[in-house]
Amino acid sequence: MEYKLEEKEAQCRCLQCGNAIDYSGRPDRKFCSNGCKNRYHNYRRFHRRDLTERNILNILDRNHHVLDGLLKMNVRSLDRISLTYMGFNPEYATSFCQTGRRVVYTCFDIRYELTPTRIRKIALLDLSAK
Repeated sequence: MEYKLEEKEAQCRCLQCGNAIDYSGRPDRKFCSNGCKNRYHNYRRFHRRDLTERNILNILDRNHHVLDGLLKMNVRSLDRISLTYMGFNPEYATSFCQTGRRVVYTCFDIRYELTPTRIRKIALLDLSAK
């Protein structure tokens, strides 16, 4: 019987601050106060969003690095299999614009067109025209 008491005491800690929980209300409480509950859930929500944003920025940075390397090697067209092998993720771009039947994508300051089998017309954006 004492073993179960020790086990219950170990579980009676607030998930946010670690203080003991007063079980005067619900027996399945996880937080010592509403403030701790709110801080816990706010931290989890914002932390998860930060991780998602960082992951997207890392993918975009990798895409830019691959495209920049192709520009430095004077490669303006490449098949998508080789591009994917180099670490490029075609699902991510900073913007796109449809002109007629073609879709022009940009990854920061580099523009390109994607077809089902190739990436083509890789070039730097002309930022001086704006």
